Amino acid sequence: MNKTMFVLAALFYATGASAQESGREKEGAAVLSDANSSMLVKMTSSMSAATSKVGEPVTGELIDPRELRGAKVEGVVDRADHDILSFSFHAIRIGDKSYPIQSRLVSVTSSRGNEGQDDLGQRIRIEGAGIIAYGVSTALDEGAEVRITAWKK
Repeated sequence: MNKTMFVLAALFYATGASAQESGREKEGAAVLSDANSSMLVKMTSSMSAATSKVGEPVTGELIDPRELRGAKVEGVVDRADHDILSFSFHAIRIGDKSYPIQSRLVSVTSSRGNEGQDDLGQRIRIEGAGIIAYGVSTALDEGAEVRITAWKK
């Protein structure tokens, strides 16, 4: 491949990627306009009731809905107290755009793939306070999956 063809191929690729990203941003805006959208998030940060502090950042990557797969979600720890761990997501980042959201935790699968358990191997329940463990502490590691309900702020 000569140099001119290489440059043209790079330009076409960059243009296609840009168009794909702007299409994805439009899809993201459409999905976020729906009230109470169910979303599956793979955690990219860890947290623990024993060591996390209120206000610490929490991050994840969207798995579902498929239109938003790979988008980043950002939030904070709301409560970390003994056997209670609560966090919420406040933004979805698609490319260089950020969309404010509100969210509520619905379910948890540990990073080991155990549904309804934390990463300490304990059974948990989800209530208004967040994750409540049947033990003295609770934790979620990077790789845990959480289902949330989210809506546009």
